[in-house]
Amino acid sequence: MIVTTDTGSAMVLLGPNGERVRIRSLARRTMLSSACEAFDHLRLSPGAHHVLPGRPDAETVLHVLRGAAVIGQLADQPDHLASDGDLLLARRGRTLRIEAGPLGAELLCLTLAVPRHRAGTRAGTRAGAALARRRAERSDRP
Repeated sequence: MIVTTDTGSAMVLLGPNGERVRIRSLARRTMLSSACEAFDHLRLSPGAHHVLPGRPDAETVLHVLRGAAVIGQLADQPDHLASDGDLLLARRGRTLRIEAGPLGAELLCLTLAVPRHRAGTRAGTRAGAALARRRAERSDRP
């Protein structure tokens, strides 16, 4: 069992006007037996900005624990105002911009690995490809 507490060490990022983003990692892939890449706790001071870079092999889930934040994905898409209890899902590869509201914000961020597979196969394995060929052959029979 892995236990983390509020007293655990955290990384603090300082913005140009003194705003703070405090990030504490609750778990990493080596700690978990799942598709979880990372489980982070973010605390943003009022008006603080933070960017979560997107990865093509991962999706992001944000849960707002306290406060409000404006969360955006792309310049041509509308931003979302999220507050206490809101859950946001970002598809793979999407970079997220987070801006804390006037009272700051506290969020949980879960990064999940997306399964890798090729079309027509089961998880991209050779056995899956052979199974797909056999199914296709059966459907061609009279």
